Amino acid sequence: MYLLFGLTLIIGLASQWYVSHNLKKYSKVACSWNITGADMAYRMSRDKQIPGVGVNRGRQGQDFFDPRTNAVTLGPDSYGQTSITAVATAVHEMGHAEQYATGYTFMKIRSAMVPVVNLASNAWMIVFFLGIFIQSFDLVNIGILLFAAVMAFQLVTLPVEFDASRRGIGYLKACGMNQVEVAGAHKVLTACALTYVAAALSSALQLIYLLIVSRD
Repeated sequence: MYLLFGLTLIIGLASQWYVSHNLKKYSKVACSWNITGADMAYRMSRDKQIPGVGVNRGRQGQDFFDPRTNAVTLGPDSYGQTSITAVATAVHEMGHAEQYATGYTFMKIRSAMVPVVNLASNAWMIVFFLGIFIQSFDLVNIGILLFAAVMAFQLVTLPVEFDASRRGIGYLKACGMNQVEVAGAHKVLTACALTYVAAALSSALQLIYLLIVSRD
């Protein structure tokens, strides 16, 4: 049991360090095109003919695509800077916009799962520990199933994130960005993708823990 907690902690800390290291490193490396993340997002939208995608300036750490508004939001560093990190972040988020426009299967599955996962992520712990408290095996199992739904969402998220990065890096290559800068962008996006891998692994370990507790 302590081993599971230790592994979860190590995975989380290692992924956070790796992401932070690469984001900081390439945020200090200027793109030779002297183009901001926002301009790169607009350019990819135009060149890839992704219709009607908005590009908004968000708060620090807000880098995401919202299919409800068909808009990409970039944090201040990604929106207005000309670094490799900014450019990589922009094309990744625009990769999500392209997924939405083309009906990418895993994005549709992920979007369909959102309401269930929102409920499950808020309820699983209450149901699970209530079941333990009142010694209800049925409630314990329901809690585990709710947590498993959260983990399933994380697993579906993996191909969505990796594919968005693939689309973004493919676009940079097609535009003729030099290999050194493309390699830097690839490192940034790989580091970010690994956070999702780490989250899924941590959830798998936590699920094992819950199964052990329920059996006891």
